[in-house]
Amino acid sequence: MSSRRGWRAALLALALHASTAWADLASARSALDRGDYGAVEAALRTARPAERAEADRVRARWLWETGQHEALTALASRMQRAAATRPEGLSWEAEALVGVGRYEDAVARWQRAIELTPRGEAWRARARAATWLATLGRRDEAREAANGLIDAFNDGSAEGARGAAAARMRDADFLTCVGMAARALGAVRDANGAFNDALRVAPGRAETNLEQAALMLTTEDYGPAGEALTAVLRANPRHPRALLLRARTRLSSDLDMARARDDLAAALAVHPRLTGAMAMQASLMLRDDDVAGAGRRLDEASAINPRDLDVLTMRGIARFSAGDLPGLRRSFDALFAVAPAWTEGYEVLADFADWQHRYAEAATLMGEGLARPGIAGDRRAGARMRAFLGINLLRMGREDEAVAELRRSFEQSRFNVRVANLLNFYERTIPESYVVEADGPFRIRYHREERAILRRFVPQLLRRAWDDMVRRYGYTPEGPVSIELYADAEHFSVRTAGVPEIGVQGVCFGRVVTALSPRGGPFNWGQIVWHELAHVFAVQRSRSRVPRWFTEGLSEWEAFHARPEWAREDDPSLHRALAGGRLPRVADFNTAFTHARHADDMLTAYYAASQLVAFMIERYGFERVASMLPLWGEGIATPEVIARALGVSADAVDEAFRAMLRARLAPYDRDYVVDRARYRDREAMVRAADERTGDAGVQADAAMALLLGGDGPGAARRAEAAIRLEGAQPVARWVRATLAIEARDGRAALSELDALREGGRDGYAVRMLEARAARLARDDGRALSALTEATRRDPTQVDAWRALAALHGRAHREAERVAALRVVVRLDQHDREGLSELLAALLESRSWAEIRALAEHAVSLDPERLSVHLALGQAAQETGDRESAIAAYESALALDPPNAAEVRARIEAVRRGERGLPLLRAPAAPRAG
Repeated sequence: MSSRRGWRAALLALALHASTAWADLASARSALDRGDYGAVEAALRTARPAERAEADRVRARWLWETGQHEALTALASRMQRAAATRPEGLSWEAEALVGVGRYEDAVARWQRAIELTPRGEAWRARARAATWLATLGRRDEAREAANGLIDAFNDGSAEGARGAAAARMRDADFLTCVGMAARALGAVRDANGAFNDALRVAPGRAETNLEQAALMLTTEDYGPAGEALTAVLRANPRHPRALLLRARTRLSSDLDMARARDDLAAALAVHPRLTGAMAMQASLMLRDDDVAGAGRRLDEASAINPRDLDVLTMRGIARFSAGDLPGLRRSFDALFAVAPAWTEGYEVLADFADWQHRYAEAATLMGEGLARPGIAGDRRAGARMRAFLGINLLRMGREDEAVAELRRSFEQSRFNVRVANLLNFYERTIPESYVVEADGPFRIRYHREERAILRRFVPQLLRRAWDDMVRRYGYTPEGPVSIELYADAEHFSVRTAGVPEIGVQGVCFGRVVTALSPRGGPFNWGQIVWHELAHVFAVQRSRSRVPRWFTEGLSEWEAFHARPEWAREDDPSLHRALAGGRLPRVADFNTAFTHARHADDMLTAYYAASQLVAFMIERYGFERVASMLPLWGEGIATPEVIARALGVSADAVDEAFRAMLRARLAPYDRDYVVDRARYRDREAMVRAADERTGDAGVQADAAMALLLGGDGPGAARRAEAAIRLEGAQPVARWVRATLAIEARDGRAALSELDALREGGRDGYAVRMLEARAARLARDDGRALSALTEATRRDPTQVDAWRALAALHGRAHREAERVAALRVVVRLDQHDREGLSELLAALLESRSWAEIRALAEHAVSLDPERLSVHLALGQAAQETGDRESAIAAYESALALDPPNAAEVRARIEAVRRGERGLPLLRAPAAPRAG
């Protein structure tokens, strides 16, 4: 009896131990899936020998994802000792060999695994072998490896399929491998279909999403790629390969370098030997002009994998950036000796050529690339190369050649999104909607419906800008220069980047300028075109070597030098950047652009660059500053360029610039303002507030971070906690005032702002918040007082003047409204409605001289508004300028107005010398319906 109890107890103990072991394995898998890599090893320690095979699979994946190549090799060797796990061991050994650049050895291991598997059904080994065989240029062998998968897929999808063949169609791993094999053979549609099939079987499956994202990146279809990566990172925010691919997507789609850096750092924190991430870090260093840093990073990556394709690519790009084309060719020869059809190398070259405006050199190099045997003999590789070349030729203005290359690319592969967009644009949109006219050194493209009005102003402005810049720079750029004005934001974006939306208004490619026309958006076309034309001079005079900060700053300066109302006014942001330590040294000023994390940061970078260039011109003279351009063209680094041209060191310029800014921006020192950039790391601030519950400042910071992140209730709770600790806590009061305004409780908001000001915090932003609260509280007197004080504290900020004009308008204080509108129009070069209101008011008061003073600004901002030309015509007529009056009325006629007869009558009246006529107004637009 006792022996029977002991036997049962032993069985129970064994069962409990087994269930615990399986629970630990499940825990390890779960930890791996969610990215808790530290917990994986701990969970695997308790696995029993009976569970070793399954535990080894989990351990192998963990070692692979975290880059532990030596440990993975050792584990793979142990797995190969048992016949049952030998194929898996060979496959995992192959992955370790790939990590150190032994690609041929890796392929041999996968091929051996296929041989050892019954009927060759080592699906993963087949997919990986096909991928690397294709990469290494062994296409026939790649096809042989892939065909085993493709045939099995076809058997399973055949009508009447049964048994194992049919079951495979419900196996997400098998279907994913099919997609990988199809991709290796260049069958993009089949690959994508297999991945979609796999995701229908196993929605959200990480590996499938990763492989599909990689496929989408090769076709430049960034939206679906981003969606697939989001799905992976939602489950595992630390997945190294997903983070690397997202960094690539960010760079390719948005040029979001700051967040790409974050992704790469996060990937390397998990997988410190991820050489692709290290190569991309080097590429970002090159964009910062940190050639030495990029070289060191590439050396570190080469020590891990001397044959990594991304590293070899960046070796060549580093030589390109240094102007060493023979060095680039040698590096690419080494790259293509490993991977004969590696078009990704030329894709990176195309990106850097665009960044540096070096299109002619890139076109030559791409032509050489097309002649490489591995590319010439591969239909898919040839299609990609022709896509890169075609887009590059478009940026050079060689449209006929470009379209021919794009057509050939599309004929070879129909899956490149940018190629399809561009061909549709050039074959349909351009012939249907646009015309080109030559004018001196310019080739100007207009929308057919805008041509009549724009050709009256665009060539004249371009010639004036061109002649002025040729005289001052002592240099004539190569032409013709194409100026392309697009009446639709999508047309502009597709022509510029091949995608439907890029979020800017103008782009210069060196000899080609693309921009939105007046119909394309409420922007000042004159300021945009003048700015972009200045880039033509800077880019060509420097042989495309000018740093971004200088060419952007110089173009901004050229615009407001030509017309002061075209200047940006953003001293508050510049003050915050200076006070917050976010203004780079002059020698490193490019990082203001390449490290911008938000749109506001980029706007501040433009403004800071314009102020730096303006300072240099004022201090050292335009001629000496302009002489920096040819020095950059010689390949000289920025510190030496500054020393030679200006006769002082870059550090001396930096010190003097900062001293000037501190003096000029000193009035902002006393202004209380919330610096939003401080509160971007919401999670860290909330975590700190949880840990330091008795610190009012920390609680208030968390409240602000939550408010800016859209969590109003959380912000309210944290602000309440801060005020309980410190009644006058200013950030908490600001949060509560903002929340009250969002709730449309003006009185509550005013109470919070009163407490804020009683605590000694006041300033432009406080007064603007007070004005909003007062309007909600229906206290226009207090709103007027707040806005008046805001304009006194910072007269350069247009929002206060705009609100003041509206407030005076509601109170029928016409003189005060017009006075405020004058400032609005002067400060905001893009405000069409403000200009229209001002012109209407000046017309009513017959302020002819003032209307005439606004003439150039008006036609640069709103040339398709009939009332603009009528007002300018009558102002010229009443002041005796017959030529200008007739020109303005003829501009009105170019718009085909409903009152054309009346306008023609005015032209005749001008010719007769008549004045004192009734006001000529534009007919009211008909109401819809």
